[in-house]
Amino acid sequence: MDRVGQPVRLLGYGDRLSVPAGGRIEFKVSCELEEFAPVLVRLRRGGSPMHECDLVEEEVSADLPATVPGRVQVARAGSYVEASLRSAAAVHGAGLAAWIFPTRLDRDREQTVLALTGPDGAGYRLAVTALGTVLRDGDGTELARLDTAPVPRQWSFVAATVTTDGDVRLSLRLDGRAAVADSRVVPPAPWRGGVLRVGAGASGFFNGRLARPVVSARGWTAEATARLAGGEDAVAVLGSAGVSALALGRAPASVAVPDDGDLTGGGTAVNRPTSAVPGPFWRRTETDFRRVPDEYDALHLHEDDLDDAGWSTDVALTLPAELPSGAYALKVTAGEHVDRIPFVVTPPPGAAPAPVLVVLPTWTYLAYANWRTYAEFEEERVALYGERRGVDPRDRWLARHPELGKSQYDVHTDGSGVVYSSRARPIINIRPDYYTPTTRGLRHFAQDLSLLDWLDRRGEDYAVITDDELEDGGSDALAGHRVVITGSHPEYSSARMLDAYSEYTHAGGRLMYLGGNGFYHVTARHRGPSGSIEIRRARGSTTAWASGAGEEHLSGTGEPGGLWRWRGRAPQRTFGVGMTAQGFDKASGYRRCADVDWVFHGVDVGVGEVFGDEGPGLGGAAGDEIDRADLALGTPADAVVLASSVGHSASIVLVADDRTISYAVPTEPDPRVRSDIVIFGRPGGGAVFSVGSIAWSTAMTHKGGDNDASRITANVLDRFRDHPDPLAAT
Repeated sequence: MDRVGQPVRLLGYGDRLSVPAGGRIEFKVSCELEEFAPVLVRLRRGGSPMHECDLVEEEVSADLPATVPGRVQVARAGSYVEASLRSAAAVHGAGLAAWIFPTRLDRDREQTVLALTGPDGAGYRLAVTALGTVLRDGDGTELARLDTAPVPRQWSFVAATVTTDGDVRLSLRLDGRAAVADSRVVPPAPWRGGVLRVGAGASGFFNGRLARPVVSARGWTAEATARLAGGEDAVAVLGSAGVSALALGRAPASVAVPDDGDLTGGGTAVNRPTSAVPGPFWRRTETDFRRVPDEYDALHLHEDDLDDAGWSTDVALTLPAELPSGAYALKVTAGEHVDRIPFVVTPPPGAAPAPVLVVLPTWTYLAYANWRTYAEFEEERVALYGERRGVDPRDRWLARHPELGKSQYDVHTDGSGVVYSSRARPIINIRPDYYTPTTRGLRHFAQDLSLLDWLDRRGEDYAVITDDELEDGGSDALAGHRVVITGSHPEYSSARMLDAYSEYTHAGGRLMYLGGNGFYHVTARHRGPSGSIEIRRARGSTTAWASGAGEEHLSGTGEPGGLWRWRGRAPQRTFGVGMTAQGFDKASGYRRCADVDWVFHGVDVGVGEVFGDEGPGLGGAAGDEIDRADLALGTPADAVVLASSVGHSASIVLVADDRTISYAVPTEPDPRVRSDIVIFGRPGGGAVFSVGSIAWSTAMTHKGGDNDASRITANVLDRFRDHPDPLAAT
């Protein structure tokens, strides 16, 4: 196989992941060929030759052009703040200063701290490298240089002034020590208008935290520099006239940045740098930015941040009003190149509720969006799996294209975790034919299509929504449906979403949680067209990275991030089971624990016997990531454990959430490493059925659905849908 990966010459994304029937959706496409052909397809089942199962799709009549001219569109990563200078502002000389906390410095590449750009090449740019600090004019000519560089991961104050007489002073202060360079240049000519950029310029993006940027249309005195370095307010020192003092941390949930001076009308944070991070005067007595907002006056900028690729629309589609709810894609074809841009069609407003509602976990899809580990750490994963499982060729291509953004399991080039993930960019692993080595095939979106295929084969009347509709509508989004079914891995959820499920079941609704590691991470969505979600990863959990000190509160809501478990909302409270172990060895089967005949109708196993120990992918129904029941974490006392998994290998390990130091002799294997299938009733006739395993819905497809996992799921679905009386599990 090509170790580099085949070029992806046709790729696109939609302006949303879901749209109601009769609604409008726009698609942005980059095509290196002369033209492409778009068609609307309904996705019935995920697959590809690598999966050893066919992708099933149906073409749907839609008002689309036969062909569309191809054009190349490029994403541009890198975060910064941009503000336009007021047209009346006259710039004659300049002052530029900021507090910086560099997290990655290059020896041979300047990173821009502040850039003031006027017409006809006028301007100034303050930049740093691992070797020093430099001030340049708009044409790149060096005006002053310091051989003193800021220290990585420590706060420094850097300032440069150019007077109307041409006197230049560049200074860097660290721990009370100052390095200063003076020079003289031809007196600058005045100019009007222009743009101020914080953290970006011709020399490259700044990587690190940046706070209290100050820019003036005139130079200022050395005394003023010392006062600014001492932490005094910029407007108090310099006045507001002709001064920009962008308040980077004042509105952490917003991309709008207010300016306390009048040089600009305020700025915009581009590509969503990380906000709600401590600044240089954080006293470390509070970790909640809402309590000490003046101490959280920084942004963390990254050269690989991406919030919105900003591509132009190539295809706009108004969906037929009668289009059935389900999973669809705009399939675009150019020669031998094909891409399927997926989206969900939700019921139109006012539609009668279908008996069954499926909630696809799109926030989890976004958390994993463009995860780069499969190609970037392929050899390490061979050691993890004990075998070579292959890689989707698009992952190899993605590894060479950092401009398409990263997943929330990745780290930025400076090693800090990726906090935000948006839908406004091409996402290659949200595709019906995407191959996941972790499971030898299906996972996430492609796997959840298997659930829809299973429902189709049964002739179920169902509708589909996404996490966005659940976040928008709360429990109203679920109301009226007799049964609500989750996807295979609904890991990322907000408080509103948890409340919605709880309210639904307490009001008589029946919930089937057909997955594992669900409802685990505290997650928030930001307003705006990119649909960006946010997480903070706390220490003391199984995690890809951990948030820095003082950075564990979500900028969008202010609430503590990390795991819902540490907020007193372990998944067991609502769903009966919660994350307990993970590993990607062979999946296991379940030993039947309870004598609940209607659940096991047609399943030829008695109490104490094993079922579900075969299937595609990992080869069993209990695998990948699994959940256990636990009364101490909130599993209802009346919950019945129908079955528990057995026979897990030593590669299936307990989550870090449960690991503590103990002098007691450990029990091997750890009894907490298991998947539990539970069922319990709720007040008002509601009920919950949870399988506690990501692998379950894949196992349901084994032998075309002729298997015990499928039969058990069908029995519960039929009972939940057709019998409104309160559940009598036994």
